[in-house]
Amino acid sequence: MSRILLSAAVVSLALINSRACWAQGETAVTHDRLLHESALLEETAGWDDLEAQGLAPCEPVGECCCSSCVLGEPWQLFPERCGWIAGGWLSAGIFENEFGDRTNGPLGFNDYANGFLSHQNWLFIERTRQSECGCWDWGLRADFVHGADGPDTQAFGDEGWDFGWNTSNNNVYGAAIPQLYLELGNEDLSIKLGHFYTIIGYEVVQAPDNFFFSHSYTMYYGEPFTHTGALATYNVSDDVAFMGGWTAGWDSGWENRFDASTFLGGVALNLTEETSMTYALVAGDFGNGAPNNAGDIYMHSVVLSRQISDRLTHILQSDVGNNSGLGPGDSEWYGVNSYLLYMVNDCWSIGQRSEWFRDDDGARVSSPNGGFNGAAGSYYELTVGINYRPNANVLFRPEIRWDWFEADRNVAALPWSDLNNQDRQFAYGFDAILTY
Repeated sequence: MSRILLSAAVVSLALINSRACWAQGETAVTHDRLLHESALLEETAGWDDLEAQGLAPCEPVGECCCSSCVLGEPWQLFPERCGWIAGGWLSAGIFENEFGDRTNGPLGFNDYANGFLSHQNWLFIERTRQSECGCWDWGLRADFVHGADGPDTQAFGDEGWDFGWNTSNNNVYGAAIPQLYLELGNEDLSIKLGHFYTIIGYEVVQAPDNFFFSHSYTMYYGEPFTHTGALATYNVSDDVAFMGGWTAGWDSGWENRFDASTFLGGVALNLTEETSMTYALVAGDFGNGAPNNAGDIYMHSVVLSRQISDRLTHILQSDVGNNSGLGPGDSEWYGVNSYLLYMVNDCWSIGQRSEWFRDDDGARVSSPNGGFNGAAGSYYELTVGINYRPNANVLFRPEIRWDWFEADRNVAALPWSDLNNQDRQFAYGFDAILTY
């Protein structure tokens, strides 16, 4: 019983200190206060006993105990050896909506509700280029993923390569090889040859590299995920890099069944010590694979990132796209995303994303249940989430999300609910990621 009471006292002390830091800032819990509270515990329980059990409150860092979060070194399945490394992650979670329906509407990777999903069971192997001396070297990377996100990162653009590697009748689960490329280069120039992820946009497919569990409309409906082709990157200086190459359209495999031919390129700039910008575009012949990958395609993204303070970062993104082969005429889409990310300490972060996505011709967005096949209008979403890292290998991402749709005219179906009769939705979910 004494151990239980002792543990409860320590946990209460930690919570008091933590709440004080959150409410009043890092100067809220002073060193004198910690010493006073520690002395009280020492009188009642014995400080040496606490330390022996690993229960003593954290040591103050600066003025506040909250800053003493220590993640430790990440565990790796196959640590780097002679330039080779292998690893991966497991990502699983649940995402629900206010209606209790079986789908979440057009939320992309999170469109299925009412159940726990294993999203990404990921493995990769990589040889990194060793070119610091200025010499030429080679590298390669191969990624394999299975899970609920597998079908979304297949080569569905031309229905080749890994398209259709699904392992469930309703296509909820599937597998993909989203990256398989060779890289050649020296200290300033690198050239990727093969199948690789896009350089467009801010959000990515890989779960550990995103703050939020869910994704923006812009990322899922307005941007490519992968390309097959060649992409060169030339570092003019530490602050300027140019990218350019040829790809077989979007999300295509090795076959290029629809004869797509597009340019992929852009520029990355460090404008100041706190501000960076990336402009990336893809443009050209989208192929002859009507009704989806056909006609001429152009889209670009501009991502502006600013480090407002040591803890606060703001990212602003704008996309514009046009395709002459999707729908009866030219289809256009564009939008703006804003991300505000605050790092409390190495373990805790808070984030907010707001978005306006314009589907000008109703040709981009649809719901997974087939009841809503698109309508001209504007999609809005506001997402608030938390990242919690108990150690360097584990990440928890709870979030809440509001979505609403404003149609240009009266429509027969709406994006949300199983009956497709709702123009707005509140949803919530969380996932856990284990890296190795």
